[in-house]
Amino acid sequence: MIVHPQIEQGSPEWYAIRKGMATASNFDKILTSARATASRSIGPYIDDLISQAFAPDEEDEFQGTRWTERGKDLEPQARAAFVQHTGHAVEEVGFVTMDDLTAGCSPDGLITCEGRYVAGLEIKCLGRAKHARYVIAGVLPDEFKQQVHGSLVVTGLPEWHFWAWHPKMAPLHVVATWDCYTQAMAAALKEFTKMYTDAWRFAAPKLTPKN
Repeated sequence: MIVHPQIEQGSPEWYAIRKGMATASNFDKILTSARATASRSIGPYIDDLISQAFAPDEEDEFQGTRWTERGKDLEPQARAAFVQHTGHAVEEVGFVTMDDLTAGCSPDGLITCEGRYVAGLEIKCLGRAKHARYVIAGVLPDEFKQQVHGSLVVTGLPEWHFWAWHPKMAPLHVVATWDCYTQAMAAALKEFTKMYTDAWRFAAPKLTPKN
């Protein structure tokens, strides 16, 4: 993996490096969570990624909701609570890409040990009802399954920590490791990359502006 620590998440530089690249937060458009089958959104996702390269200045990024803004506001507290809870050292990074730059992810932290990256961290600060439901279930929610396992594939790290945190309730801490679903995600991402590359080769001559 290639770590880009100097890029701030949500900055123009962060949006720029993501343009046209498959990212873990969108891997639900590649693989389903329940049956690990190809998503019906693959075609539209490829269309969107290709279009980003030819209209990079067009503002079409997700601008967030009050819940995503709440998550951003609470993330530093949640990260500090994770460190206190686990004793792990966490390094904040902006973006991580695969060595071949075909896909990336934006971890909420990379866990370090003796100067090496050993795991990743995904933080979610959810509404009270959803948080309570996930804590009671005690497992990685399907809603975030593709993102977490996709981040494992992108980074090649052996484990990824999912930390759902609420300031007034008990947290949910789940450690995802490589399993059959991760392998399915890796295979799906490889096939997606091939489809994307083929589509790019076909589309580029037709979409390139003429001088």
